[in-house]
Amino acid sequence: MHSSIRPLLLLGAWSVAGNMGEGIIVGVLDSGVDPRHASFGDEGMRRPPPKWRGRCDFGGAPCNNKLIGGRAKTLEDHGTHTASTAVGAFVGNVEVERFNLGTASGMAPRAHLAMYEVCFADKCSSTEMLTETEKSAFIDGVDVLSISASDETQKPFYDDLIAVGSFSAVMSGVFFSTSAGNNGPTPATVTNCAPWQLTVGASTMGRRVLSKVQLGNGLVLDGEVPNSYGSVNNKPIVYVRGNFADGTLKVVDVRGKIVLCDRIDDQETLEKMIGDAGGVGMIAISDQRHLLATTPLGTNFMAVSRVSYADGETIKAYVISTANPTASLRFAGIALNASSLPAIAEYSSRGPCDLPNIGVLKPDITGPGTNIVAAVPDKRPGASTAARTRTFSAKSGTSMSTPHLSGIAAVIKKAHPDWSPHVIKSALMTTADVTHPDGTPVIDESTGQPASHFAMGAGLVNPTKALDPGLVYDLTAEDLIPYICGLGYNDSFVNDMIAQPMQNVSCAQSKKIQGKDLNYPSFLVTLTAAAPVAEARRTATNVGEPSEVYRAEVVEPRGVAVEVVPDRLEFGGALQRKEFTVRFKRGLKPAVNTATAGSLRWVSRKHSVHSPLAVLLVA
Repeated sequence: MHSSIRPLLLLGAWSVAGNMGEGIIVGVLDSGVDPRHASFGDEGMRRPPPKWRGRCDFGGAPCNNKLIGGRAKTLEDHGTHTASTAVGAFVGNVEVERFNLGTASGMAPRAHLAMYEVCFADKCSSTEMLTETEKSAFIDGVDVLSISASDETQKPFYDDLIAVGSFSAVMSGVFFSTSAGNNGPTPATVTNCAPWQLTVGASTMGRRVLSKVQLGNGLVLDGEVPNSYGSVNNKPIVYVRGNFADGTLKVVDVRGKIVLCDRIDDQETLEKMIGDAGGVGMIAISDQRHLLATTPLGTNFMAVSRVSYADGETIKAYVISTANPTASLRFAGIALNASSLPAIAEYSSRGPCDLPNIGVLKPDITGPGTNIVAAVPDKRPGASTAARTRTFSAKSGTSMSTPHLSGIAAVIKKAHPDWSPHVIKSALMTTADVTHPDGTPVIDESTGQPASHFAMGAGLVNPTKALDPGLVYDLTAEDLIPYICGLGYNDSFVNDMIAQPMQNVSCAQSKKIQGKDLNYPSFLVTLTAAAPVAEARRTATNVGEPSEVYRAEVVEPRGVAVEVVPDRLEFGGALQRKEFTVRFKRGLKPAVNTATAGSLRWVSRKHSVHSPLAVLLVA
């Protein structure tokens, strides 16, 4: 992660925590890694802890005290990028697209890295992920696991090998961070819905890779592009409306022209079709569902600029009203607006989970995911296989936000070695920000309006606050087995799923609970006309001051009355537990088949413990 946003996230956290992840082992399951990269140098690193039992298999490249082991045979951008985001060492004078961006590091620059190649040619093997998850947790000895991947479709947990493997890992004490997916802003697209995983959405963070559009009338507009390109100057511009797949591109002569188009297909598909038709550049307009968004995913091979919906309308008006419209495209490098406030990225997948009865709000939390600068392999011809490489690139996606949380979890784990994965997860979620320091709400990039909890989960991660959450919601096997049995899975599926930490569970003899009653840091209930009232139970554990009194502050979801009983929690000692119930009651004439959300805060003199209250109103 580039140094220019480190003060926002981690300078304070490193100081408060008193560590940068020293001695913590972070396992990254991804594509291959470049072990020669300077981000994986071990200057100043201690030897790995004695519990490390893994081997080193990187095609002959040696391991060191940073990259301590794992398995990878190929040099891949994605795996190198995510691994360095989580735990990359400090590297100075980082250059991207010929711009010097200063010093970069990962979230836990003193943590150790174990790298496992489970993805090949953009395809990730669920079987490999299950195997390596269980191997890294039970044999190698990792503390944190990070997977920036998911199944394309949601499956029952017993049929989701990432869910199966992560259950075993978390029950053995390994923190597990994974991605929400990049199918936003469509509702119910979030993946990795298991409650024992931390599911991470993505935010913007003020950095843009600029592609300037200059119209023939002199107007200059800022769009974005993945990579640099050669300028295209004073070329005719033509607007081709509609979907290219329907043949619209074939009836317009675009040879030697810049094509203005609606961003219906993905960028690479649009580029290829325009290039094949003889076009020399593309301006892609975000639609009203992606209102403010300008960040493209993937790569580009021609002159490209993605512009916002409003700027697209301005360009259209010029093209339509001008006899011989022209435009120029110019790559303008990387710009950072330090005053820019993070927003929920339009591509970040939204909740709720499209699975029956799971009763858990996802995503859990949001981390930086847009234009994240991190390491990539140097694949230029003649690049030395022995020397340290120093190539970096800006990439976007929930793949980039996930390792942010993995590295932050490593810092928290070092500061609080007795905290379980679920306590760390609760600390991250209940201290997340739903407003900016100036008091303004976090905005959804796709609408320009305040983001819902179905888009951002508990909010934007705040590492410093997470180190001292006050209260936490812990989960154990005794909580999760009744939850899994309550999903209606048969005993065979349940025992296959939980085989590593325990065996021979009988759901017929086990207690069953609904998802709403899982001791989770957020709430999700469903209210219907037949069942207009629901109660959700929780147990809060005091990890703050030995004696502390909290009072409940509720922001009610629209159309729903909320009562907290008791509304005052008085703690008289460390690790003391207190139970409470949240009662939800549907209004007389609610808008049905909608989702609404509010919040519950437990507030003391020192702490504010925040939980989203999400309600599905069904006819």
